Amino acid sequence: MAAGPLAVASGLLVFRSVLATFILFHGVVCLGIPLMLLLKGWASPGDYGLKRDPRGPWKSLLTGAAVFLAVFLFFALLKDRIWDMEEITAVLDEWGAGSMNPVAFALMMVVGNAFLEELFWRGYALARLVRVTSGRRAVLISAAFYSSYHGLTTGILFSVPFAILSVAAIFAAGVYWGGKRQKTGSLLFPVVTHLFVDLAIIAAYFIFISG
Repeated sequence: MAAGPLAVASGLLVFRSVLATFILFHGVVCLGIPLMLLLKGWASPGDYGLKRDPRGPWKSLLTGAAVFLAVFLFFALLKDRIWDMEEITAVLDEWGAGSMNPVAFALMMVVGNAFLEELFWRGYALARLVRVTSGRRAVLISAAFYSSYHGLTTGILFSVPFAILSVAAIFAAGVYWGGKRQKTGSLLFPVVTHLFVDLAIIAAYFIFISG
């Protein structure tokens, strides 16, 4: 699991590139490791929650829509207090985000990020952890690793108080999604609601920063 935070740190601090980070973290770690185990027959899709949610899709969609509104309104109302627009723009430009195709960047950060992070943390990592510890402890450990590298990104982009608040919220989200994954046996709810969170963040980025 340490491969995830190390890949993000390498991509942003060594290569200083959003694209390199996506390839290393999302491609090699989040997709590559679970896929390798699936292809070798050491795991099944069901082990990673790649199956139907017995509750259907509507709760995921409705919860996701509510979360989107809450996150977007949070950024819209507090943008002047939590963001230094010029500094964020300069950092993202240094990482190559400003030169990327906007549609490709949005798809990478919303669809790719939501599915691949959930596949790794609430799929692969959680499945491995429950073999050696209790379900509750597995959720907490996976959420801790999941939130760890967000401390790096938020610490660079935001003020210290907001970075701390963000990491705490991300840890709480990881615990919540892990609990839902265990309860339903499916990744559907975590993936859909995570997607809406990322969609709200990207919408705020394009409207309030890059726009």
